[in-house]
Amino acid sequence: MSGLATLPPPEGPLLELPADRSRNEAWPKRAAIVVGVVVGLLAFLLALPADLIVAIVLGILVGIGAGLVVIPASLAAADRNLGGAPIEVDEIPRVASLLDVLGATFGVAPSRLRLLDDPVPNAAMVASKDGVSIVLTTGLLSSLTLIELEGVLGHLLARQRLDAVRRSSVGAGLALLLGPIGRKPTVAHRLTGRGGLFRADEIAAVTVRYPVGLSGALAKMIDGPLPSSGSLFASSVYDATRWLFVDPSIARRSADEAVGDVDATSVRQAALSEW
Repeated sequence: MSGLATLPPPEGPLLELPADRSRNEAWPKRAAIVVGVVVGLLAFLLALPADLIVAIVLGILVGIGAGLVVIPASLAAADRNLGGAPIEVDEIPRVASLLDVLGATFGVAPSRLRLLDDPVPNAAMVASKDGVSIVLTTGLLSSLTLIELEGVLGHLLARQRLDAVRRSSVGAGLALLLGPIGRKPTVAHRLTGRGGLFRADEIAAVTVRYPVGLSGALAKMIDGPLPSSGSLFASSVYDATRWLFVDPSIARRSADEAVGDVDATSVRQAALSEW
């Protein structure tokens, strides 16, 4: 592939980790401020013809309210729409043993687990007001080897290490709340965080020291089945939230769609296979 983005030497990805964490932590606060200002300004303009003082007071109050509400509303929207039934980690022994080891390796807290009944192999991590959940599909668990599953879980835990789960979940929730506008690929991707999936691959590969597992998992996802009509991956919800998933490129496998997008599954798989 011409101009393929390749992973840097092992020591490289960790150098910018503190800066990444800082940016990811700050993003939801900045998003709340922007939303508050925009909504407050709209309220001011709507009330202005009636009375200037009332418009100013209303704009300030509405703006503050919107800024306070938008983050929990976005988190709730992302968490609710990803679906999946809660399941105890111990009910899936392979996942339990891997998470136990990987959690200590990555230095992150345990996550809740949800199982999505879908033959499409995929996985996501989403934040809510109560913590972080990993969403795995039945297709993922039935198709991956232990090493490939380790790679996928490593990618997800790398997001935690980057403090990117809350940031991306807020962005995906905003995309859902924006409706058709938020489902546009450029809008949803920018809100969720361009380059976030590729960055998590870097951290996962460096930490686990075995990129072949994640590369193999991505290859199986690329060759996986197309979603059925009732699948989450064939819905408008997926259009807004697909960059929360390890494979955001379902039904979007063309070379043209991957050009310039380091988060595209085929680009990431090729980069990992060359590292």
